[in-house]
Amino acid sequence: MIFICLLLLSTQITAAEKTHFTIAIDPEYIPFTQKDIEGNPTGLLVDFWNHWAKQNHYTVEYKFYKWEETLEATKKGEVDFHSGTTKDRDWMYASDKIYEIATSLFTLRNSKISNIRSLQHKRVGAIDAYYGQLVKDAIGNSIDVITYDDYPPLVEALKRGEIDALIDDVESVVYYFIKTGQMNRFKQIKDKRLHFYNDVYAICNAENKPLLKQINAGLKKMSLKKLAQIEKIWLPTVENAFYTKKLQVHSQYTSEEEKWLQKNSISLTGDPQWLPTLLGNGVYHYRGIMGDYLRVITSNMGSKLKIHPANSWEKILHPANGRYSDVIFGSMDKETKNRLSQKYDFLEAQDFGPMVIVMNKKVRFITDLYDIRTKKIGILSSQEYTDRICSKYVSYDFVKMKTVPALLDAIKNGKIDAGLLSLSKAIDFLVKKKYEALDIVGKTDESIYVDTGILKEKPILKDIIRKSLISLNTDTKEEILSKWTRHLNYIEKVDYKLTYSVASLLGLLLLSTGYYAYAIRRKHEAVQRMNVKIEHLLKTDDLTGLYNKRAFTQAFERIDNEKKISGLLFIDVDYFKKYNDFYGHMQGDDALEKIGEQLNSYTSWHREAYRIGGEEFGIVLYDCSEGDALRLAEKVRADMEALDIVHAQSPYGHITLSVGIAMSEEVCDTKSLYINADEALYKAKMAGRNTVVLYDSKEKPEMT
Repeated sequence: MIFICLLLLSTQITAAEKTHFTIAIDPEYIPFTQKDIEGNPTGLLVDFWNHWAKQNHYTVEYKFYKWEETLEATKKGEVDFHSGTTKDRDWMYASDKIYEIATSLFTLRNSKISNIRSLQHKRVGAIDAYYGQLVKDAIGNSIDVITYDDYPPLVEALKRGEIDALIDDVESVVYYFIKTGQMNRFKQIKDKRLHFYNDVYAICNAENKPLLKQINAGLKKMSLKKLAQIEKIWLPTVENAFYTKKLQVHSQYTSEEEKWLQKNSISLTGDPQWLPTLLGNGVYHYRGIMGDYLRVITSNMGSKLKIHPANSWEKILHPANGRYSDVIFGSMDKETKNRLSQKYDFLEAQDFGPMVIVMNKKVRFITDLYDIRTKKIGILSSQEYTDRICSKYVSYDFVKMKTVPALLDAIKNGKIDAGLLSLSKAIDFLVKKKYEALDIVGKTDESIYVDTGILKEKPILKDIIRKSLISLNTDTKEEILSKWTRHLNYIEKVDYKLTYSVASLLGLLLLSTGYYAYAIRRKHEAVQRMNVKIEHLLKTDDLTGLYNKRAFTQAFERIDNEKKISGLLFIDVDYFKKYNDFYGHMQGDDALEKIGEQLNSYTSWHREAYRIGGEEFGIVLYDCSEGDALRLAEKVRADMEALDIVHAQSPYGHITLSVGIAMSEEVCDTKSLYINADEALYKAKMAGRNTVVLYDSKEKPEMT
C-alpha cells in the first residue's frame, strides 16, 4: 500500500515538473507560424514559445498540421497544446491571453463592396467557421459563410467569384498576398463594424488542466521588452502591435511598481448596477463593454484581477468580511463618492460613451431627448449622471428607478414610455431574450462618466492604475463599442435600416395628402427646437456659460411647486476692478471664465448658478436648509481660494470671493430675498471681504 502511494506521488510530481512540450502549429499561418526555407518552424508565435521555454528552462518541439488538424491533434493528445485563436469548443481549455490579432474582411480591388450594407446577401469565405460567425453577428443571417481548409483555395475562390469577400487575420492575409505577388489585386474593407480582434491562447484538452497552470505560471516570467522586439522582427508596422502597446504602458512604471505588479493581484468591485457572471471555477467576471474595458486595463498591467461583487455602494464601504477591494470602478453620484472618499482616493472621471434612449422596438424617428420631452422617462438613481441630467432638463418627466431590470420592466409593462441608460448597460441587458421587445431607438448628447477609486492604504496602486488607464484610449473604446453594438440594431454613425424605413415612409407620404400634414408637423417641431435654442442663448452668459441676468429674473418670477426657492447666495469677486486695471480686461475675462466654471460645478437639482452682471454672481437654492446654504457658501469661498488665481493688488495675494446669504420664510417673498442677500453681501465686503455672511432679520448679520 505504501509502495502504491509513493508511486502515485511520484507520478504527480513528474506531471507537475514537465519540462518538454510539443506544440501544434499551422505552417501557413504567416507571419505567426510558418516554415523557413529549410522547412524548420519559424514565425512570431514560434519565437514567443522559444522565449517562454528559455525563461522557464523548458524545451519545445513543433508539429505541423493544417489549421483544423492542429485542433484535432490537441484534442487527441498527439501534442500538448495548440497555439492559436479559437477557444469556442467544449473540449478546449485556454491559457491566459498571449496575443491579440486584428481580423478584417478583404475583397477584390475592383469590387463595389465597401461597408456592412453592401455585404448583405453576399458570400463570405473563411478558414474557420468561427470567423464567419463574427461577420454574421455583425450583418445578420443574410450572408452565406463558406469554409476552406487553407489560404490558397480561399483566395482562388475569391478570384473566381465563388465568394464575394474573405475574412481572416489582417497580417496573415497581407503576408500571403505579398508572398504570392497578388497584393495589387485585393483591398481591405474599411468599415469599422467589420474590423474584429481575436485573442491568441495556448489551448489544451480540458482533461489536462494542470498543464495550463504550468503554462500560465511560465508566462509571468517573460520579458515584455523581448516580446516587443520579436514583434519588430515579424510585423511591418508595430505602432499598434500588442506587446509594443503594452511596453509603452509599462515603460511608465517605476521599478518599484513593476515589482509590486509581479507580486500582487488586484481586487476590484464594480458598480452595483453591473451584474457579474459567476464562472464554474467560482471566479466572477464582468461581461459586456465594461468587462472588455477592464480586460484591456488589466492586460496591459500584466496583473491578475479578482472581482469582488457587491449589490450596493454601502456594502462596498462596509464589507461584511472587513476586507476592502483595492479598486472600485463605477458611475456614482457625488454623495456616494464623498462617502467612499473615506477609504478611497479617486482619479479623474473617465468618459465611457453615450447615454441612449431605450423604448419599444416599434418606435422610430427618435433623434434625441427632445423627441420624447412629453414622455415618462426612466432614469437610474444614485448614478453620476442622475442629478446632472434631471437639472439640465428641468421640464422633462423623469422617473427615478433603482435598477436596470426595474427600469426595463417598467417600459415593457407600459408604466413608463422610455428609459435613459448608458450604452454599455443597455447592450448588456437588451441582448437577453426577456427584453427582445425593447431596443435602443436613439442616442443623446449626454455621456456617462465612470469614477475609479483606489484604496488609500495602497498609494503605489494609484499611480499604477492612473498609468494603466492611458491604454484605454479613444480608438480602443471605439473598437470595444463596435464589437458589442453588433449585437443590437444600434449603430454609431448610420443606421441603414432606419434610413431605408424613413425613405420608404417619405415615398408613401408623397403619394398621399398625409404628407403635407407630416411636413407641417416636422416644420413646426423644427421651429420649436429653434425657439428652444434661441431661448437658451438668450438665457446664457457668453463668457462663463452660466445662466445670465435675464434667466435669474425669470427664476424669481417662475411659480414652480416642485422647486420652491428657499434661499439665495449673492457672490462678488473681491477687488476685481483693481485686477482688471492691473492685468488688463482680457486676463480679467479669463479669470471670470474660471470662476464661472467653478460655480457651474455646484449646479444640481437643488441649486442653479447665474452671472448677474460684471463680477457679480448668484446661486438660487431650492428646498435647501439654512445649514446646507452655509456649508455651500463656505465651500464656494474656500474652493475659490484653492484655485489660487494670482491677484497682486489684493491683500490676500489671490482672487477671493465675498458671499451674502439670505433664506426665505415659509412663504417666499423673492423681492425681500433679493434685498436681504444684497445686504448680507454688503456686510461681507465691509467685514474685510473673503467672507461669508448670513442675513438675520432678528440680529446683526452672522459672519462665518
